[in-house]
Amino acid sequence: MKKIVTVTIAGILLMGAVIFYFVTFFAYIPFAKFSGFPVPKNAKLVKEKERVDIYDWSKASEENGIPSGYKLVIKSKGWKERSQEGASTYYEKGNKIIDLISQTNELTLIKDKD
Repeated sequence: MKKIVTVTIAGILLMGAVIFYFVTFFAYIPFAKFSGFPVPKNAKLVKEKERVDIYDWSKASEENGIPSGYKLVIKSKGWKERSQEGASTYYEKGNKIIDLISQTNELTLIKDKD
């Protein structure tokens, strides 16, 4: 009986981990314009310039920043948080720098000059 309970709990935890992985990592896509920086799939592009994209994204927040799952994906793709100033967070990978600005329902990505 103990073995069945242990196996059941282990199975549930494993399924939860698999679901978390797929939900988290497949919700973001690398964007070539920003040197492979991950962008939320469900974010709607509202304004585009040469080095700047502004997205409408309900999970963005000026008070709380970006969701922890998004931070995890950014880190897993090799981007390191360099500094933070208010709603602006700078990420670096090699010699590439991305400024991510999280405001209420709005996400802005700015590519540093090459």
